[in-house]
Amino acid sequence: MNDRESSNRASHARQRKASRSRHGAASSKHSRFSLAACQRFAVRSVMFVFLLGTIVGLAFFARPSVSEAEKRELTEFPAFTVESFLDGSYFTQVSLWYSDTYPLREMLVSADQSLNDLFGIQPETRFVGGNVQADELPAEGEMSQGSAAKTQEHEYVDTPTEQSRDAEVEDSIMDGLYVQGSSAYSIYYFSQASVQSYAAAMNHAAELLDGQAQVYSLIVPNNSAAMLDEDVLSSLGGTDQAQAIKYFFSLYDERVIGVDPLEALRAHRDEYIYFKTDHHWTQLGAYYAYQVFCQQKGIEPVDMLTWEKRVYQPFLGSFYTELGEDAAMAADPDYVEAYVPSATNDMTYVTADGEELEGNVIMSVDGWSSNNLYSCFINGDQAEQHIHNPELSDGSACLVVKDSFGNAFVPMLVGSYEDVYVIDYRYSDASIPSFVREHGISDVIFVNNISLAGTTKVPQQIEALLYE
Repeated sequence: MNDRESSNRASHARQRKASRSRHGAASSKHSRFSLAACQRFAVRSVMFVFLLGTIVGLAFFARPSVSEAEKRELTEFPAFTVESFLDGSYFTQVSLWYSDTYPLREMLVSADQSLNDLFGIQPETRFVGGNVQADELPAEGEMSQGSAAKTQEHEYVDTPTEQSRDAEVEDSIMDGLYVQGSSAYSIYYFSQASVQSYAAAMNHAAELLDGQAQVYSLIVPNNSAAMLDEDVLSSLGGTDQAQAIKYFFSLYDERVIGVDPLEALRAHRDEYIYFKTDHHWTQLGAYYAYQVFCQQKGIEPVDMLTWEKRVYQPFLGSFYTELGEDAAMAADPDYVEAYVPSATNDMTYVTADGEELEGNVIMSVDGWSSNNLYSCFINGDQAEQHIHNPELSDGSACLVVKDSFGNAFVPMLVGSYEDVYVIDYRYSDASIPSFVREHGISDVIFVNNISLAGTTKVPQQIEALLYE
């Protein structure tokens, strides 16, 4: 019995020893396996990071140039100059280019819209953006005539080689949008330094053209100031555009005539003077501004409403795109009414590439995509344009220096001048003083939206054309 117990104990001991041996071996094998797995994971991680870096490196310049989802051209990579490198603007432009052309951005924009659609209808009224701190607008008593010309010296600015509507400029209109049903309204945020720079550019132009041409400055308000009820407008924040325009004009010297269309536009705010889905005014809105200009100049305006009217639809513009192809806007789109000058519909223009072409003051855009219908006016944004009125022979000539708001304004001038010339400062490198002398121009009309005029970029672009 004892021998048997002893034998059993010995047997159990051997089994425990064997079990410990197997467990130890398994543990050792597991440790070796874990170490190998970690090594493989580390190697694969390094390879993945290396591959990702290679792809990103290759994609750094392999960027999209056009956004199909947003229906616009994207920011181009900036040209390197020593000046832009030293003042830091080069890196700012690289940053804008990088964020605007990120390879996956198009997919993310489309995905964002899909998520919005998935989770249902947007609120009837909402505010988008608006993360902007406006400068305090000086009190009316603090506004002094011509102060910009006295406090700022004119510095030479390099002639632009290739102008485009970069993100900095275009986003200024989209900084804060008040959306009400199928309509969006752009809020204005005042920047004192930028307004002073713009006023200085106007004064510089008047100084260079003194005795040769009269300078006019037409500031186009955002649609919010022209269309919204006063109580709604005041509740949205931003800056009082009526007071801001007065501040612009207070900085002009006596050689610059300011043209303020806001009061006239508000008097017609129950009419179709601004688009709902786009930041531009309609030609009817531009017509009321033209009437104010004629009053300032002391001439009789033409009656645009008697001209042939064309209608292009449906139009879904910049607000529609900015809001991710808003469903309410898609269900209630805009339309473009375009009035053809009775004197002529012929014009010539020069593209940004320098190609000279023939076109029409009101171009047919039948069959065009719904976001491009505003291009019917003077063939859209071109470097330079010229319209000759064969019904006049008085030698009158004007030059319009403009952003895209000027496109709908130019057709009315055809009835008031024998020759109408247009320069888009974003695409042209023409010397304005030389252009005025060459073509015998008596009036130079700057037409710019208040938000665009209130950026740092636009005064620089205009100054670039103020050289002899």
